[in-house]
Amino acid sequence: MIGEDDFDVVVLGGGMAGLTLAHHIAQENNAHPLQQQKTLVLEPRTAYTRDKTWCYWQHTVSPFDEAITHRWSRWEVAYDGQTHVCEHSATAYARVDSARFYQIAQQGISENPNVSLHLGEAAISLTPHGTGVDITSDAGRFRANQVFDTRPKQMSANILLQHFVGWEIKTDTDVFDPSTVTLMDFMSGTNDIHFFYVLPFTSRHALVETTHFSKSVLCDEVYEEELRNYLKQRFGLDQWRQVHREQGVIPMPRQAPDLADRPHQNVIPMGLHSDTVKPSTGYCYPHAQQQAMQQARLLFADANAQATPARSRFNRWLDSVFIGFLEENPHRAGEIFFQLFSKVPADALVRFLSDRARPQDFIRVMTALPTGSFIKQAFRHAFHS
Repeated sequence: MIGEDDFDVVVLGGGMAGLTLAHHIAQENNAHPLQQQKTLVLEPRTAYTRDKTWCYWQHTVSPFDEAITHRWSRWEVAYDGQTHVCEHSATAYARVDSARFYQIAQQGISENPNVSLHLGEAAISLTPHGTGVDITSDAGRFRANQVFDTRPKQMSANILLQHFVGWEIKTDTDVFDPSTVTLMDFMSGTNDIHFFYVLPFTSRHALVETTHFSKSVLCDEVYEEELRNYLKQRFGLDQWRQVHREQGVIPMPRQAPDLADRPHQNVIPMGLHSDTVKPSTGYCYPHAQQQAMQQARLLFADANAQATPARSRFNRWLDSVFIGFLEENPHRAGEIFFQLFSKVPADALVRFLSDRARPQDFIRVMTALPTGSFIKQAFRHAFHS
């Protein structure tokens, strides 16, 4: 018998990964009225606002598709004075508005009485034991059979980080090409990997980000100076209205986490600091969606269900090799990414970047890259793993 403070599932953190999992559990509860999973989500923030922009190549539908505000079928990569444009009408590059996402997720959660969301409440400690986990929050104590921990964690030392600042701006004249996303516009003459990213919503409205891959973040003044210079040099802009600002840091570890290797079987990590992110690109949204859906279904299919990995061992290994190459050869990053986008057919590359590659896609990617360098890196990775 489950008591008032006892839960089948407690989700720590109500960000994108945590809310998605809770949303799917609520839907599964509705579909299986005799098999309810009593679930609690603990989220420190007191309210949801638009704080992020998630983009991905949309291969499937999801309950959150109404949060997609824009789709593009063209994207470009620029390096060393060259620009390559890709086009793939069958698979759109989609932009998800986080405010809309949060609304959809909360609505889905509210439709099942056995799933509750506590805003303004953070977990303080976890005590796993033989039959479950005891949780102490800043507002109470709970017991759960399973805990899914999506909370932010301290970044590991000496790993590659993707760190960025983005300005969403509006102008009084036509400036941007709304048909084409700039995925990577590489800058030369820097000590790390540096590029700009442009999401053009209209000809007068865009999100422009300065992005670095390095082992330490920069001060805000540096990012802002880079953005001002880029807007002037590429678009000739001296004036604009900033309507939104985003900033983030994404870990890019060589050794991506393996959910099978965790200290406590009843505490399952998910989200940014688990295996959800694709380290070589920073994309996390589609992996989080798929993982949460599979994890929720598994809870109802198997009472002793454990963790569902977001990504396969093989894909994690490929990323590890690629991250190792970038760490040791940051000056070649622009060249390598440009080769990928210019030499691999768009459909094959999109599947590869989305962890949906077919065998022939891997062959196309491998032949587009400097084979000798990556074979050496693969051996180094195997030797040091």
